[in-house]
Amino acid sequence: MALHLKKSQSLSDQLTTEQAALLLGVSRRFLDKDRSESRANGTSPKIPYNKHGHRTVRYRRSDVLAFQDANRVE
Repeated sequence: MALHLKKSQSLSDQLTTEQAALLLGVSRRFLDKDRSESRANGTSPKIPYNKHGHRTVRYRRSDVLAFQDANRVE
Protein backbone atom coordinates (compact mmCIF):
# COMPACT_ATOMS: atom_id res chain seq x y z
CA MET A 1 0.00 0.00 0.00
CA ALA A 2 1.52 3.30 -1.11
CA LEU A 3 1.56 6.38 1.08
CA HIS A 4 0.32 9.44 -0.79
CA LEU A 5 1.05 12.87 0.66
CA LYS A 6 0.29 16.30 -0.69
CA LYS A 7 3.35 18.19 -1.86
CA SER A 8 3.09 20.56 1.09
CA GLN A 9 2.58 17.78 3.63
CA SER A 10 5.06 15.31 5.04
CA LEU A 11 5.09 12.89 7.93
CA SER A 12 7.09 15.38 9.99
CA ASP A 13 4.15 17.79 9.70
CA GLN A 14 2.14 15.45 11.92
CA LEU A 15 2.77 15.93 15.65
CA THR A 16 1.79 13.72 18.55
CA THR A 17 -0.03 15.30 21.47
CA GLU A 18 3.23 15.36 23.41
CA GLN A 19 5.11 17.06 20.55
CA ALA A 20 2.36 19.65 20.05
CA ALA A 21 2.30 20.41 23.78
CA LEU A 22 6.07 20.79 23.84
CA LEU A 23 5.99 23.12 20.83
CA LEU A 24 3.32 25.28 22.51
CA GLY A 25 4.85 25.13 25.98
CA VAL A 26 1.67 23.71 27.52
CA SER A 27 0.84 20.43 29.21
CA ARG A 28 -0.54 17.43 27.38
CA ARG A 29 -3.59 17.81 29.62
CA PHE A 30 -4.33 21.22 28.05
CA LEU A 31 -4.70 19.58 24.65
CA ASP A 32 -6.60 16.57 26.03
CA LYS A 33 -9.02 18.92 27.78
CA ASP A 34 -9.47 21.02 24.63
CA ARG A 35 -10.47 17.91 22.66
CA SER A 36 -12.74 16.62 25.41
CA GLU A 37 -14.55 19.92 25.95
CA SER A 38 -15.09 20.45 22.24
CA ARG A 39 -16.70 16.99 21.91
CA ALA A 40 -18.89 17.56 24.98
CA ASN A 41 -20.02 21.02 23.84
CA GLY A 42 -20.33 20.21 20.16
CA THR A 43 -17.90 23.02 19.30
CA SER A 44 -14.66 23.13 17.36
CA PRO A 45 -11.45 22.53 19.30
CA LYS A 46 -9.02 25.42 19.72
CA ILE A 47 -6.47 23.46 17.71
CA PRO A 48 -7.75 21.17 14.93
CA TYR A 49 -6.54 17.57 15.08
CA ASN A 50 -6.81 14.29 13.22
CA LYS A 51 -7.89 11.12 14.93
CA HIS A 52 -6.58 7.83 13.59
CA GLY A 53 -8.24 4.86 15.19
CA HIS A 54 -9.39 4.83 18.79
CA ARG A 55 -6.50 6.56 20.55
CA THR A 56 -4.10 8.00 18.00
CA VAL A 57 -4.32 11.79 17.71
CA ARG A 58 -2.13 13.93 15.45
CA TYR A 59 -1.86 17.68 15.08
CA ARG A 60 -0.63 19.46 11.98
CA ARG A 61 2.41 21.58 12.75
CA SER A 62 0.85 24.47 10.77
CA ASP A 63 -2.33 24.35 12.91
CA VAL A 64 -0.31 24.40 16.13
CA LEU A 65 1.77 27.35 14.92
CA ALA A 66 -1.38 29.17 13.73
CA PHE A 67 -2.90 28.75 17.21
CA GLN A 68 0.30 30.07 18.75
CA ASP A 69 0.28 33.13 16.46
CA ALA A 70 -3.43 33.80 17.06
CA ASN A 71 -2.86 33.87 20.83
CA ARG A 72 0.18 36.12 20.76
CA VAL A 73 -0.01 39.10 23.10
CA GLU A 74 2.02 42.16 22.25
